[in-house]
Amino acid sequence: MQLYQLIGNVLGVNPSELNEDSNAQNTPKWDSLRHIEVVFAMENAFHVRFTMPEIASLRKLSDIRKLLEAKNVRFNQEQAERKFG
Repeated sequence: MQLYQLIGNVLGVNPSELNEDSNAQNTPKWDSLRHIEVVFAMENAFHVRFTMPEIASLRKLSDIRKLLEAKNVRFNQEQAERKFG
């Protein structure tokens, strides 16, 4: 499962509404509880673990992507195009 789809599923929003600047201030339903649910979903889907400082540093979707990439998570071509498109 790719990042936008995963976050969209957790937040209950259409993944096409998400972009690299999506965050709790501009995305419906993204509150502190859902943020933790996003973190748990990412850990399960991508088989990674986050430290508390890492979790605290996640402010927007691009932060999430960068952290996952730092943990060697790779995304498909469609996700890469959305990132740079």
